[in-house]
Amino acid sequence: MSTDYVSALKFHLSHGLEFEKKYITSTINKMFKVELDMVRREIKQIEIALSELELRHNMSSDIFYNKFNAGELGDDRKYIKWYAYKDTHNKLIERADEIKKLIHA
Repeated sequence: MSTDYVSALKFHLSHGLEFEKKYITSTINKMFKVELDMVRREIKQIEIALSELELRHNMSSDIFYNKFNAGELGDDRKYIKWYAYKDTHNKLIERADEIKKLIHA
């Protein structure tokens, strides 16, 4: 979002009419809810991939992630792929938490 939009939103939220403030707040909340739904769908897809890797290697993704970061597993291609899934999963969980805070703020 450009700084012009952010500036305009800040102005209207601090100086606008009450119905404008409610409309802007409602619209932004709806946008964040849509984003949260998209992030949740991505999380579910990645969790399916993680579950398959966990079954194949008989190890939880959390344990794998810690071992990989500690250099205990080497740099095999399958581990790099697993690491990428787990790292993306962690980032998506963080993003979902951030959005939840914004929606409930």
